[in-house]
Amino acid sequence: MTAGSHAAPGAPPAFLADFSLALINRTGAYHVCRDIVTGLPEHFGAVRYWRMQPGAEPQGIVRKLIGRAMLAELRALSGSDAFQRGRGGLAKVLFLDPLYVLRTRLKREDVVICHDVGPITHLDLFDPSTTELYRRAYDRIRKVKPGVVFVSEASKTDFVKLYGEDYRFLEVIPLYVRSAVSEADAQPPAGLAKPFLLTVGGLEKRKNHARIIAAFEASGLRERGYSYVFCGPRGNSAQEVEQLAASTPGVHCFGFLSDAEVRWLYRNAEGFVLPSLLEGFGLPPLEAAQRGLLSIVSAGGAQEEAVGAGAILVDPLSVEQIAAGMRQLADMPTEERARRVALVKAQAEALSYARYLDSWSRLLTREAAAR
Repeated sequence: MTAGSHAAPGAPPAFLADFSLALINRTGAYHVCRDIVTGLPEHFGAVRYWRMQPGAEPQGIVRKLIGRAMLAELRALSGSDAFQRGRGGLAKVLFLDPLYVLRTRLKREDVVICHDVGPITHLDLFDPSTTELYRRAYDRIRKVKPGVVFVSEASKTDFVKLYGEDYRFLEVIPLYVRSAVSEADAQPPAGLAKPFLLTVGGLEKRKNHARIIAAFEASGLRERGYSYVFCGPRGNSAQEVEQLAASTPGVHCFGFLSDAEVRWLYRNAEGFVLPSLLEGFGLPPLEAAQRGLLSIVSAGGAQEEAVGAGAILVDPLSVEQIAAGMRQLADMPTEERARRVALVKAQAEALSYARYLDSWSRLLTREAAAR
């Protein structure tokens, strides 16, 4: 039995894990859900990816092709109860994302993880077809009223504002912070010199790269020898952001980098910048603090909840505030910087992997006993 598990010895698994998320998502939501499935296998009689229950998670081109077929079915049949998937003979389903309740007959006894309600609250960050699918999914959840687990109090608050709180249960299990301790080699990316500010994250609209670039240009830090560096996989704002970076002096867009190069960036940056427009929890500034970096993040919502008083808080819609935050970070005395980083580090250390799995094991054990 997995360490930290509370399942009764010999008890049959109660849950089917619907991990269809893994077919189209490789963001933080994928990784934390994968950790539930792989870290607590005794709770799951089967793991499903769309219509399949393979022995291993689909990878590579196979994953992409299956994911495209799944999205086509969702768009064509999301409003229909025809051809819904079964439950594999198991009593309950843990849906690792709300979207996938659309193709299974959702029951009140089931459990759904809600990462955020961004497709409903931030229409400008998502294409209309995605918004429509999530609208239908949340309408079904509101009608059936299963148990819902959130990754932050901020996500829960946003959900309740939209859909009320009359559900079997609404609980928060905060995410965990991966350990940053590593003695592995580091390698500087070509053409980069210190000092610089850093953002690590996908080139998505929600990450607010365009305003961050404009803020760096307005901050006056380039004239003091600073540069602004960001890297991460391409997303729905990649073309715009890459063009802005190419036309803004002092800005470096590196795209995908090796692990050794990312380690060097974290070890040598003056600070971390990510005043995001939407986050379910806010892990990046916590991870940056473990590496000794002070962060600029969004005031209010999940990011402020995650870091508390340690970070520099700004309005993510204000280029002027982000620019002022950059200057504050660059000019902050060493003692004040260390004090703030220590506050966020303490928060990160409390959000351990063991605590995360233990919280999930307790919930799943409780739910299995309530058959």
